[in-house]
Amino acid sequence: STTTSASAATATATLLAVLRGASAATGGLRGLGASATTWEGRGLCGLATDMLDTNDHSMRTYCNMHLGFWWNWDHKPKIAYLSPCSTETFTPMIWGLSAGHQNQAFASSVPQTRLMGYNEPDLWGPPAIPGGNYLSSGTFAPTFQCGNDELARDWQALVLAFKAKSPDGLVVSPAMADADPAGTASAGDYSQCNISPQTNENHLPYCGGWLKCFKESVSRFQCGENTNCWEVIDVLQFHAYEYTSENLIKKVKTWETTWAEDLSGANGAKPKSLWLTEFARAGATDSSDPDGKTAAFMDESIAYMKASSVVSGWSWFSQDTTTFASFTIGDLPAASPFWASDLINANGDATVIGEHYASLCQGL
Repeated sequence: STTTSASAATATATLLAVLRGASAATGGLRGLGASATTWEGRGLCGLATDMLDTNDHSMRTYCNMHLGFWWNWDHKPKIAYLSPCSTETFTPMIWGLSAGHQNQAFASSVPQTRLMGYNEPDLWGPPAIPGGNYLSSGTFAPTFQCGNDELARDWQALVLAFKAKSPDGLVVSPAMADADPAGTASAGDYSQCNISPQTNENHLPYCGGWLKCFKESVSRFQCGENTNCWEVIDVLQFHAYEYTSENLIKKVKTWETTWAEDLSGANGAKPKSLWLTEFARAGATDSSDPDGKTAAFMDESIAYMKASSVVSGWSWFSQDTTTFASFTIGDLPAASPFWASDLINANGDATVIGEHYASLCQGL
């Protein structure tokens, strides 16, 4: 996108400088270039998975893929790895509201290159299997209720703690599931979201305007000198699972147009960019990709994001048929109970689609 003022251009240049500086320091944020007006041909290519949390061999395989970042829905890796890139390219997430000040304590503990906000606060996501993890922080009312002061103050405290320790670190917004069938890019209706109790007996399945509501709420709070708690955000992140690359690209385009003012830095604001932090081909059940459809899905989706002037990063959702529980998309129920999108299998080896994905990410 083209910036609309000198201050917006300066802000974008600063963002690029931060990313390039991290690349020089870690080798993990690759080749984002010197342009301050477009992300075209650039991007941060990553991996979303908790399957690296088991052994060093999995992590070595990831490191040998030379991707830009990985994350695991937690604020730290689960084990101590031997490979240096495990920490150098790790991106922490604050999954949801925590008791006391645990989130702020982490954010202020060690310097970080970037920090991701709450996971899917716009979605009801209880465990998919008995004894499993909660999938979405929107399962809990304090996070789902996008306009409540408790949430806004938690965000403010988290950002201030992070910036105090990591003044040049990137602030990534809460991650939107964006599950509204109307395709609202989280800018739709939120009139009922702030009163939904989010209990098993009484809950909304999604909040179609969560990010719009959150923007209005946190803009009332300061997150630094002359900066409110929305303007401090560098990146807007969202998730997408689709059967076809055409539908995935359509969703990315919706985000590009819906949030165009924020992405362009309208009215002198700091321009933001987009990250698609979870995406995968719905319906795939074999990571050896015998029909080549997942590779084609990757080719077309990543080609679009590489060419976009406002998409600055993406990470493939990598899980296997023991952990990737399928779900209905639109009006289409899943044909099998589990899907497969694993780039690195349970033995720690790269899969066919993993090798293909890594090849698409080189040279960024």
